[in-house]
Amino acid sequence: MIIRFAIHLVIASLTLAVASARFIHPGCLSTEADLQRMAAKVAAGEDPWKSSWDILVKNTDGFLNHPPETQSPIKAGGGRGENYIRLARDCARAYQLALRFRGSGDERFAKRSVKILNAWAAGHNEWAGDSNVCLRAGIYGYQLACTAELLRDFRGWERSDFRKFQDYLKERFYHINHDFLIRHNGTVDEHYWANWDLANMASMIAIGVVCDDRKIFDEAVAYFHKGQGTGALRNAVVFMHPDGLGQWQESGRDQGHSLMGPQLMGSFCEIAWNQGLDLYGALDYRLLAGVEYVSKYNLGHEVPFVTYLRDWGHPGKEKLEVHRRISEHGRGLARPGWDLLFNHHARRRGIAAPWTEAYAEKARPEGGGFNYGGSSGGFDGLGFTTLTHSLDSLDKSAPPGALRATVMGRQITLSWLGSAGAVSHTVKRSQSKGGPYTPIATVEAPEMSFIDTGLEAGTTYYYGVSADLEEGEGPTSAPLAVTADHQLDGSVIGTDGSFRNCGLEKETVFDGSLESYFDPPGENAWVGLDLGPDTTAVVTGVRYCPRKGAADRMVGGRFQGSKTPDFSGEVVDLLRVKSKPADEELTEASIQNKTPFRYLRYIPEKGGWCNVAEIRFLGDPGN
Repeated sequence: MIIRFAIHLVIASLTLAVASARFIHPGCLSTEADLQRMAAKVAAGEDPWKSSWDILVKNTDGFLNHPPETQSPIKAGGGRGENYIRLARDCARAYQLALRFRGSGDERFAKRSVKILNAWAAGHNEWAGDSNVCLRAGIYGYQLACTAELLRDFRGWERSDFRKFQDYLKERFYHINHDFLIRHNGTVDEHYWANWDLANMASMIAIGVVCDDRKIFDEAVAYFHKGQGTGALRNAVVFMHPDGLGQWQESGRDQGHSLMGPQLMGSFCEIAWNQGLDLYGALDYRLLAGVEYVSKYNLGHEVPFVTYLRDWGHPGKEKLEVHRRISEHGRGLARPGWDLLFNHHARRRGIAAPWTEAYAEKARPEGGGFNYGGSSGGFDGLGFTTLTHSLDSLDKSAPPGALRATVMGRQITLSWLGSAGAVSHTVKRSQSKGGPYTPIATVEAPEMSFIDTGLEAGTTYYYGVSADLEEGEGPTSAPLAVTADHQLDGSVIGTDGSFRNCGLEKETVFDGSLESYFDPPGENAWVGLDLGPDTTAVVTGVRYCPRKGAADRMVGGRFQGSKTPDFSGEVVDLLRVKSKPADEELTEASIQNKTPFRYLRYIPEKGGWCNVAEIRFLGDPGN
C-alpha cells in the first residue's frame, strides 16, 4: 500500500500561477533575465558559465562562414538517402550562433543564425521517409523554435521573414507533432518510446510560444497531464519505487535513450515554467524522481527495477515486449541538459537532487551539437545549460516535502523530497498527530528514504522529516499519517517459467506493480508464498488484482493454505473468487479460517490460467 502527502516545499498551490493570456518573450528555454545573467557572468569570467562559453566560442567561430545545409525533401527513415542530419547540424549551428549573440552582443552571429533560419523556411518544402519523420519533426521543431525565440526581437530579422518562419514552424512541424500525438501512426498508444512523444510535445509547446498560439501551447500541456502515450508524465516515469526513485520508461531498453528523455522533458517543463506554469512539480515532482533514477544508474550505482510491459504494433495485432531488468547498454554516457534540471530543483526551488547534481557535475561544462559525436544522437539536445541555466546560490530555506509511504505489513518505507544543502535528514515519529515527535533515524545524504520496522499492525503512526543543515536543524515537514497493516511476507513459490518464455514469471505477482502479471507456461499453474521456516500465519484476508483485460480468468480461482510446499496434502480452501474483480486495483476480501499455515497460494479453477497481477496475503504470523 502506498500513501502520499502531496505538498511541496515552497509551492503555495498546485501551479506556480495560471499562465497569462499573453506570452512572455523571450520565453522558451531562456528568459531575458536568464540571458542577462549569462552575459554578465561571461563578461566577469566566472565559472561554470565561462567554461561552457569557451566551448560555444570555439564552436561558433567556425560557423560564421558555413553556408546553410538546406535541402528538400528532408528524408528520415525509409532506407537509403537519409539526409536529416543536415537539418540537425543546422539546428545546432543556429542555436549556438544565437546564444553567442545574446552573450556578446556581436550581431554577426545573430545575422548568420537568421540566415540559417530563413534558408530553411524558404527551402524546406517537404519531408520524406517513414515514421521516423515524426521523431525528427519533434526534435528539430523544438530546437528551431527555441532559436527563433532568442532572435524574435533582433533588428536584423525582417518582420516579414519572422512571420514566414512562424508559418514554417506550423506547416512543417506542428501539424506532424499534432497528428503523431493523436494517432501515433495508427499504432497502439505504447508503441512509440517516451522520447518520441516528448520530442513532439517539446516542439508543440515551443511553437506555441514562438507563434503566440495559446491553443497549441495548451494542447501540449494537456498531453503532459493526460496523454495516452508514453510521453505523458505518469507514463514516462512508469513506477514509483518505495525509496522514492521513479523508473524511467526506456530504462529496460538502453541508457542512451533513457538519458534523452529527461533532456526533452526538462526542456518542456522549463518552457512552461517561463510562461508561468510549474509542471516540474506535477505529481509530487515525479519528473525529478525519474531524473534521479536515470542519473544514479548512469553514475554506476544500482537502482531497483520492476518488470515493465510494452505493447507495440497496430490495434488487434499488438505484440508484447517484456523488460525484466534494467539495460546496461550505453550506461555512463555523457549528455547535456542536466544543469537545467539540477539548477531548477536545487538552486531555484531548494529541493535536494543529489544524483542529478552528481551527473551534472560529471557532464559539466556542457557543450551542444558537434560536442557529443557526429551522429544524430549527438544533436538530440541543444545543450549549453551550464551557460544558460546555472544559478549562484542554493536555497536552503525549503523544508522536506512530498512524504510518501509504502506499507508492507509491520514495515513502512518512507521517502521524501529533501532540502538542498542538508547533510542529513532526521525522521521523527509519533502516535499522535499533535506529537510529541521522537527522532527515530538520521538518514545521511544522498539517501532520502527510511524503512521503519517492527511496527504494530493496525496502529496509525505520524511521521515528519526535518533537514539537518550545517547551520542547524531546519523546519520539519508537514506530518504524514500511515497505518501499519497485516500484509505477510515470504519467498515466492509456484509454477516456474512463463508462456512461450515471455518473461512474465511468478515473481511479478509480488513486485508491487499492478501492471505486470504472471503469464504461466500452461494451465493449472499456481503462485504463492512460503512464510519461512518455523513460521505460520492465520490468514485473515487477501488483496488481489487480475491481469488487465483478463479478470474473468480469476472467477472460480481459490486461495489456499497448506503445510506442505507442493500442496500435495493438508490443503485448505481459504477463499474462492466468485465474481470478476476490477482491473488495475486491489480487491480485498476477508477470510474466516483460523488454521495457521506456512504455505499460501492462489490457483485458478481446474483447466484455468493463473493470470494474476498482484496478491497480498493478510494475517497474523506466529510460530
